[in-house]
Amino acid sequence: MDPSLYRILIRGGGELASATAHHLFRAGFTKILILERRFPKAVRRSVCFSEAVLDGKATVDGVTVIHIRDLALIDEVHRQGMIAITATLVEKVIEQWHPDVFIEATMLRQNWGLKRSMAPVVIALGSGYTAGKDCHAVIDTVRGPKVGSVLEDTGENLENQPPADIMGFTDERALKAVRDGIFFTQRHIGDQVERGERVGTVVSVFGIEDYRRGVPVDASYAVTARIGGVIRGLLRDGVPVKQGDRIGDVDPRGVTDDLDHLSDKSRRVAEGVHEALVDMAHLLPQPASTEA
Repeated sequence: MDPSLYRILIRGGGELASATAHHLFRAGFTKILILERRFPKAVRRSVCFSEAVLDGKATVDGVTVIHIRDLALIDEVHRQGMIAITATLVEKVIEQWHPDVFIEATMLRQNWGLKRSMAPVVIALGSGYTAGKDCHAVIDTVRGPKVGSVLEDTGENLENQPPADIMGFTDERALKAVRDGIFFTQRHIGDQVERGERVGTVVSVFGIEDYRRGVPVDASYAVTARIGGVIRGLLRDGVPVKQGDRIGDVDPRGVTDDLDHLSDKSRRVAEGVHEALVDMAHLLPQPASTEA
């Protein structure tokens, strides 16, 4: 199996998706394309390739990704020894680029329409997908002894589970939007915060009907830390958010070695993807994928 022959399409540019792309690229899968939304929602931005959508370029632990708007540029980016990322619709990319492997890594925790027919090999990260039905394999993403394990048997899936416990905190670590709007902040990843401290503000965007009902057009909602610690992840200033969106997270342990590097958890998930891909090598097409 020559990994450089195969086209890998990864949907999502967050931490786990970026770790997967990074690991596979280092393993010789040099034809990688990442799909992201126009305004990425990844919070651990210092280790996420999604930042390239807004900045044009991003480097994580020595691997660089370039944002492209024209799919005709994919091969050129690969020839330059980099990963490509685009905000193009998934249907258009599949139709024009014909990936050999599709990796669902958006962590939506529900099936948005993923099918095994989307590529010869389809792998999903996290809960919401059934191995053998929606995809060929599912990778466990919950921190703990089973993280990175591969589910391949028909009917196997992962139940939705709460965030891992860190120093007694689970859901409290997350910062979420309480209303639709635009998120504004002057804080940065790595900043220390205390419980109850303001991290940013969501300013609501109202339409004419809201105005007629008397809703104040300058309504804003504070985003405050529910625990003390270090800001481990945070959305960019000025990004649109929906109610319930994850805006950031606080690490009660304080500064850790992986603030600016891929975490051990994300690396283990990436290894699980690689393991599943090798196990399914027999499903991959042969010389047809060698075209540049």
